[in-house]
Amino acid sequence: MNRPININSKEEEIILADKRYRIYALGGWGIDVGNFSVLFKEQETNEIIKCKKATYPVQAILHGKRAKRILIVDIPRTSNYEVIFEHPESLKVKRSNLFVSSFFSKPIANEKIEILIIEQLGFSPIVK
Repeated sequence: MNRPININSKEEEIILADKRYRIYALGGWGIDVGNFSVLFKEQETNEIIKCKKATYPVQAILHGKRAKRILIVDIPRTSNYEVIFEHPESLKVKRSNLFVSSFFSKPIANEKIEILIIEQLGFSPIVK
């Protein structure tokens, strides 16, 4: 999956293979996850798969935007999944993670925040 998804979208369906995926917040490196989480609902069985918080919140440049890994998910079988966003209003993204810069800047508008779901590839992926 190499297409960003807006965190306020509903009934977003994607096809995922049985692999580990990383979920990145796009737009900045100053991330406050709050209560935000992503669930994957398998269409055939209605099984719900929860994401785990990323142990190492690696920063990257993905699709020409600043990105930070926030969640990780292990998908058990290849299938169609509905992406469900819980508490999208609690995710805050600022352009910089430096205290001085983030202190004087406002978070990105919640309606513009996107996530990117990519396969587990090395330590820091390069996605164009």
